[in-house]
Amino acid sequence: ADLHKPDLLHNIYLGLFKHMIEWVEGFLKKHKWQKEFDDVWKALPPYHGFSVPKKSYREVTQWQGKEMRNLGRCITVVLASALRNPDSSQQQPFKRALQCVCSLIDFSLMAQYRSHTPETLRYMEQYLRTFHETRDIFLEFR
Repeated sequence: ADLHKPDLLHNIYLGLFKHMIEWVEGFLKKHKWQKEFDDVWKALPPYHGFSVPKKSYREVTQWQGKEMRNLGRCITVVLASALRNPDSSQQQPFKRALQCVCSLIDFSLMAQYRSHTPETLRYMEQYLRTFHETRDIFLEFR
């Protein structure tokens, strides 16, 4: 069978990730954690296959495909590091935001596989289900 190959650049990176960035920005602004996120973003070390950001997160005005790929490689770790030590009122929203972003990133990483088994498809379905169950944390930013 000749199956349609997904266009990762346009569907995932410039589609889903673009929306996720806007949601995360709104979430960080609401909770006044933008500086913490920027600090972690600027401190990212170089490693093979990853281009270290030249600007702080908030200084990036246009996200190209390369920047989106880099974002997908590090957003979960940056967000988890930035949202550390929340006060008691922030713990639950921070946890849900991280779960939502993590599930979307995990889904996108598995979407890049060249082939899938029933098990990898179950993982993808679970990641997508988790995303839909937790995305309400970003509702006010959509």
